[in-house]
Amino acid sequence: MTDLQCPATAVLLDDAAPPPPWTARLRVAERFTARDEAELTALVEDSADLFRGETFVVAAPAGEIEEALRRRGVGGRAPAVVEVDSAGWRPRTAP
Repeated sequence: MTDLQCPATAVLLDDAAPPPPWTARLRVAERFTARDEAELTALVEDSADLFRGETFVVAAPAGEIEEALRRRGVGGRAPAVVEVDSAGWRPRTAP
């Protein structure tokens, strides 16, 4: 069961690649950079509480993004869009 508040939307981008064109259309509340899977996960989970109903971006190495997604039961690779709330991470299609 998800919580009653709006989930945050996290856009996870490969820090070694240019952002996809669709990111230009996003209204982004904050941008972060992570070095590894642990830092990425902490940023996503902490930021999800701060940015409920909003979108934030985290740039990290592609392999670290894949590992974070895999550990949360979400398949995929960068770029990835996930909704995050107290129920966990859920994949979302890119806008």
